Order: sequence, then C-alpha cells, then structure tokens
Amino acid sequence: MKKFNSVVLSVALGSALSTSAVAGPLLINQLGFTPESEKLAIVPGSDANELEVRDLNGKTVLKMDAPMVYDWEYSGEEVQTYDFSAVKTPGTYRLYRGGEYLGNPIVIGDCVYEELTKGAIKWFYYQRASMPIEAQYGGKWVRAAGHPDDQVIVYGTDARTAPGYEKAVGKKHPKAGQNVMINSSKGWYDAGDYGKYIVNSGITVFTLLEMYEDFPTYMDTLSWNIPRELKNYPALLEEVKYNLDWMLTMQDVDGGVYHKVTTLMFGASVMPELDGAPRYAIIKNVTATLDFAAVMAQASVIYKKADAAYAETCLKAAEKAYAWAKKYPKAFYKQPSDVQTGEYMHGGEDGKDEFRWAAAELYRAKVAYGAGKDKAAAGYLADLKKNKFTPDGAWWGNVNMLAAFRVAKDAATFGADLNKAAKKVVMDEANNLRAVGDTSGYHLPAFPWSWNWGSNSAMANNAMVLLHAYYLTGDKSYVDGAQQVLDYLLGKNPMEISYVTGFGYRSARFPHHRPSEGDLVDDPVPGMLVGGPHLGKQDINLDGKELWKCPNYAAADKPALAYIDNRCSYATNEVAINWNAPLAYISGALQAVYLGNKAASVK
Repeated sequence: MKKFNSVVLSVALGSALSTSAVAGPLLINQLGFTPESEKLAIVPGSDANELEVRDLNGKTVLKMDAPMVYDWEYSGEEVQTYDFSAVKTPGTYRLYRGGEYLGNPIVIGDCVYEELTKGAIKWFYYQRASMPIEAQYGGKWVRAAGHPDDQVIVYGTDARTAPGYEKAVGKKHPKAGQNVMINSSKGWYDAGDYGKYIVNSGITVFTLLEMYEDFPTYMDTLSWNIPRELKNYPALLEEVKYNLDWMLTMQDVDGGVYHKVTTLMFGASVMPELDGAPRYAIIKNVTATLDFAAVMAQASVIYKKADAAYAETCLKAAEKAYAWAKKYPKAFYKQPSDVQTGEYMHGGEDGKDEFRWAAAELYRAKVAYGAGKDKAAAGYLADLKKNKFTPDGAWWGNVNMLAAFRVAKDAATFGADLNKAAKKVVMDEANNLRAVGDTSGYHLPAFPWSWNWGSNSAMANNAMVLLHAYYLTGDKSYVDGAQQVLDYLLGKNPMEISYVTGFGYRSARFPHHRPSEGDLVDDPVPGMLVGGPHLGKQDINLDGKELWKCPNYAAADKPALAYIDNRCSYATNEVAINWNAPLAYISGALQAVYLGNKAASVK
C-alpha cells in the first residue's frame, strides 16, 4: 500500500474492454446495491481526483476525496477504492470524475439480488438429466431429454457382490462376464460435461439445503419457472429432490455408494441426446459414501415437514452408508486406467473430513427424530468428538467446514465443547478473510490458495464463511466481507466482467458448457457462474504452441488476469454445480439479510 504521488491514468486490465470509457473504467458490482449494503467502487490507477455521485438529474449527492492507492498483487495494478455507502436512497446514479462519468449507471434498490438468486437456482433445472427442457420453462434453451440412465452398467470388478443381493434385487446374480445394470436416472449434469458425480453433488446439495435451512421464510417467498409436481414442496426443495432421487440410486444393497455415472471418456461438444456412449456406475468408495451419508442425513431433517416418508428413506440410506464406510474406511477411489472422466479425488485424502461431516449430520438427524440416545447416535457423537475440526475448507476435496457450520450453529444439539471448537474454526477463518478484505487493493477476501481451478467458487465459499460468522456474532462487518465477494463476481474485478452469464452490463458469454456450445443459441443459459481466473492454464500448451490460440490468456502472469471468455477454456470458463450453489447461497443470503431476515438455523 502507498499514498498517491502522481497523476497516473494507466490501466492494467489484461484483455478487458471498457463498456464506457469517457473518463476511465469503473470496476463495480454491475447489478447494484441495496440501501444498507457496503458500496465500493474500484478505479485503476493513482490519480488524485475526487469523485462525485450524481443522480440521473445531475444532482450531486456525495463527494469523495481521492483515497489511498493500493497495489494488488494478484493483478499487478495500482487501484483506488471509493466508498459511497452513505448513499442509501433507492435510485440510479453515476460516478463522475472531472465532470465526466465513469463506467455504467449504478442501481440502488431493495431487491437487487433476488433475480440473480432465482437465476442461479434455476440453472439446476437446465442441468437436469433424463428429461427434456420444455419451451414453457426453458424458453429458447429447449432441448430433448438426454441420458435416461435406466440401463447403467456397473463398472468392472465392482459388479454386485453384496451379501443378500438375490433377495434384495429379486433375481440371481449375473454370471461372470455378464453386465450388471442399474437404473440411475435423474440428477444434475455436473459441469460442462454430462457426468453425474456423488462427491460434487454432496457439497452442492449441502449448500442449497443450507440456504433453505438458514432462510426458510425468505426462500418460501421465491418462485421461478420450473415444472412443479410436488405441491407440498417449496420450489428449492423440489429442485434439490431431483438430484437426491438420483443419489439414492447410486447406493448398492450393501450400503456402499458408487462414485459417478459417466461414459468412459468425455464426450464431444454435442447436445445430451446425441451423447449415446454406454454409461457406467463406477466404483464404490468411502468418500462418495460418506458425502452421500451426510447429505441424506441433512435432507432427512429438512424434508421431514414436507414429506415424512421421503425423509425417513433418506435417513435409513444415510445410516446404511455410514455403516459401510466404517467397515471400509480405506476404500478410496482410484481412477481405472480406461476411465478418463473427472476423478473428484485428490492426493492426501484420508477421509477424516468426510467422517467428521457425516457424523455431525447423522447425529443431528437422530436427535431431530427423537433417537439421540440410541446406540447409533452415540456412535456418531463419539466419532465426531474424537475427530477434531481442522482450519480447512470448504471445497469438494475438504468438507471440514461444512461440519463446522453445522455444529457451530447448534449448541443445543452438540453441546458446549463441540460447539465452541466449531465456532473457533469458523471465526478464525472469517477473521483471516476479513483482514485480507479490509487491506487488499480490490477489497477481496481471498487467500493465495483461493486462486485455483474454479477460483470463483473458492471466493463464494469464502463468503459463506463470512456469512456464518455474521450469524454467530451479529457483526455486520462480516456481511460487508461477503458483499465484497459478490461485488467481485459481478464486475468489481480486473477483467471488468460479471462472471455470471446473463447478469450485468458485460457478462461471460462463451462458457465451456456442452449444451451452450451445441444448442445454436447465441446467448448462454443465464445464471451460470464460470470458473474464473487462475494461473493453472491446463487448457493451454505452455511450450509456445498455443493449443487454443488464446494469446492474451496464455501470456497472463497474474492470477486475477488469467482468464478468457472462450468456450475452449475449460480451465477458466467451465461451469459446475458446486460453483453455482455457493453463488446462489451468497446472493440469496445477502438479499435475505438486507431484507431483515435472521438465520433461522442458529440455536
């Protein structure tokens, strides 16, 4: 950080283009702000001019002196941050410098994030497998049903060998060399490809159900245009059930859960109905089984009011899965040599975080069902007590923070000691993030390791930590930190782009997403959060021969600049369900908080 010492109008924006550069770029949340939200604008450079906020009649409502100049290591820029939080009257405004306006108009309104929340959730409808997307619900993004998945082959040596197979299935076990088939229909396509993955579904379902549980009153007021078949269900719970139904099909009769349903290799960029290669349910393992157990237990609590029978089904499945994981704690997934689809397994996996999360969810569920003192519940609680929380998470590869969220908000269920330990993990992480957000050039609560594949999801998960700190303390500074993340995702970034398709003045238009590539529709499906910038460049040949001819992206040497809005860039412009879920969460939670809602899940 340094004070300004000269007037410099240079701008380091990589390949970004300014939408209106009369007096220079303005990097800001392109959707706007609520009256009570923190309102920050970034101006690259170090000039010493003041800014004015004017309404559309030209009246000046706020004058701001030139602030400190910060160097932001992640983009190599000098930037200034202007704070106009004092402007609270709903309306449309512009920022002026030297009599000329910067950037696009700025909206202040009570519900500026509501449509974003609905759009981010509705995207899951567009990701549904095994059903068509009809015009009355999908608009111009109609498509035929893809992947019925009613004849999925159980992969290789993982054919059903569980005791009691014939009794459970009602037919003899196939002889050697014969395929075992399961019906594994429904579910969401995971990302830009057409695979369905339990591990990634786990954190995704958790995040969406957590949003419902934290703000049920607000979420019950929201509706979006999807087919409604379950009248007793809130819209969000009906959407999530579509994926839970698929997850239930992935549990074998012995309780173990298959890792994924995919083809052996990634398919071409075609519409789903044209992707006809055989599909496989691939390899039961402990991490998939525990992720399954955790979300099924979570669902058993949340769905109990709307559908008691379904909730009990989920709880029984969760308990059966946990028992299998206890029996096979070292049964980690290993990618077969002839399978090239996503692994969702990382080096150093020990299963402790998955056991921690599943035990927390199962114990809470048993208490909710009045069985908190039975033998199984005692086992879950004992496992949780001896498996201490760690200062990690959250992403699909480490779900420790999901367990910490659960326990930190529920002293009544888990007791003072566990509750205190979980709170410490959440608050330490939140305080570290807040310190970075308060002092960094872009006021973005991000760690160096946040800049990886799916960096935008890492940022959104950081915001979830900050929001949970707010629920635990009532300190609005944590809300401001989450707001800073949403601002970044929606345009307050060096690329001057909203990373959410269809939202903002200048948003991502060419995601790496097979339906968007194959549907012949110019506009991408709205509401998708693209992966975001990082220096991995897995889709670029780094030997000088550029695989996809993306020179600006290939030359980027700062993580916040290493992004290109191009279908070829699966490393920076792919979409994924576990990236959209935290986007939906933070936009929905912030909107609910600004409307005066309190987190209903804190006990």
